[in-house]
Amino acid sequence: MINVEEWFMIRDLARQGLSITDMAHRLGCDRKTVRKYLAHPDQPRYKGRRPQPSKLDPFKPYVHERLESGVFNCEVLYRELCRRGYEGKKTILRDYVHPRRRSARHQACVRFETPPGQQGQVDWGHFGTLWHEGRPRRLYCFALTLGYSRALYAEFTVSSGMMAFLRCHINAFSELGGVPEHLLHDNQKTVVHSHDPGGAHLWNARYLDFADHYGFVPRLCRPYRAQTKGKVESGINYIRRNFWPSCPDVSGLDGLNEALSSWLAEVANVRVHGTTHEVPRVRLAQEPLQPLSGVPYDLSLVSTRRSSKDGFISYGGNRYSVPAGQALSQLTVRETPEGRLEVYVGLECVARHDLAAGRHQSIVDPAHFDALWQALREPQDSAHIVLAGPRLGPEVSEPQVEVRSLDLYEALARGEA
Repeated sequence: MINVEEWFMIRDLARQGLSITDMAHRLGCDRKTVRKYLAHPDQPRYKGRRPQPSKLDPFKPYVHERLESGVFNCEVLYRELCRRGYEGKKTILRDYVHPRRRSARHQACVRFETPPGQQGQVDWGHFGTLWHEGRPRRLYCFALTLGYSRALYAEFTVSSGMMAFLRCHINAFSELGGVPEHLLHDNQKTVVHSHDPGGAHLWNARYLDFADHYGFVPRLCRPYRAQTKGKVESGINYIRRNFWPSCPDVSGLDGLNEALSSWLAEVANVRVHGTTHEVPRVRLAQEPLQPLSGVPYDLSLVSTRRSSKDGFISYGGNRYSVPAGQALSQLTVRETPEGRLEVYVGLECVARHDLAAGRHQSIVDPAHFDALWQALREPQDSAHIVLAGPRLGPEVSEPQVEVRSLDLYEALARGEA
């Protein structure tokens, strides 16, 4: 069988008046072939090769389902298919997914609008580093955009942890004048702990408690579907393009947030929005937001720590003293929004410290060791000193400590002994 180019040459040589023998000689084919295609002037058509069966065929419906849910990672898909009995190579799966991944990038989206007061969208943006409290810190921008009005609240922080996350929510509710019915989030640890292969997710209990306190319902974006919360991501990009390049030279985090607050009030929320063609502040008045709860939410972080044998607990990269009698004890630690660290035994607060700004520091309250120093100064009747904390148990022997006069240590410090 000849190809299309050879067929075209036969037709062209025939129009030039060449004989069948000359045409066959020029094309290097049999005269019967030339005669055949002169007698049948239609262009030759080829039947495609019959597709070969693939080991992936029985699993393609499942692959399509996962692709529609936004999962294009072939490593993930390959593990899931192997658990379902797939015996083919990973390259077969990659060749099948690759063109569908590329087409998904250019897939058209339908803009989803929400009625007034129904939805807000929350996101974080990263803006490099900031010198804060004596050391460089990562600089984050929290943003909350209301879906109907496009009113935007934003705030810079040096932490994206739970306390900062909830505090930014409260500040946004206060600035915008209330709480929407739903808040849409990305799949971050402060909102959701994990997902299972079936699509269910484990919510962060602290965030659910916060949502219940303020009366909104948290929602999650579909994984790998960033356009689900495109309104707030547009807000982050707007801050990055409009505010950040012209940000005044300010000192510190407070100055940066003051500049951002002025920009929100004078630029972002009073411009004519490119999608709604209305002013966000004007549309905000039409949003029936829920009023804030009268009782403020307690932002304190509560955790447990075991104190060391020398009477310290470790918290946030620093060491804080506790009373000597609580050495080797399990203690409850409460970090307050005011920057204080409180240590509890049951309901009794046994220690309070100001949180240290840096790291690798030891913060000591001398009163915590008064009783221990007093015991050391008193004459000892026994041949050893009992440990300050709970006893380690009868099977653990306590160390033998030679009792010496404190005058000896003072003489050593002066270099006289």
